[in-house]
Amino acid sequence: MEPKYARLIGPVGTDIKRTITITREKKYPFSIIEAKAKIGKDVTLDVREFKKEDSDGYILTVTNKRAVAGRYTDTLILKTDNKTKPTLTIPVYGRILSEEKQLPRAEPGQVNTGEG
Repeated sequence: MEPKYARLIGPVGTDIKRTITITREKKYPFSIIEAKAKIGKDVTLDVREFKKEDSDGYILTVTNKRAVAGRYTDTLILKTDNKTKPTLTIPVYGRILSEEKQLPRAEPGQVNTGEG
């Protein structure tokens, strides 16, 4: 799984999405039979299978649906048909910024302090 979590950060009213690639190992095949968010109030998800010449698996797209500034967490629960690993969990961290509280972008090598 790459990355191992979804971090959704951005200003209110913008399209905030993250994709997670879940690659199947040939020795441990599985199918995702159900995908949902534990709470589901602030995110939606979409799961699509992919097949390439050298690998296959799933692309999971997590989309923010929170319309007000604030932070939230959730957990994505993916049920599989694999008896060894019947459930995969993926943490979600959301930070939606109000327009007035957005920090300016730091130059490379600098850290935003939120001052000046």
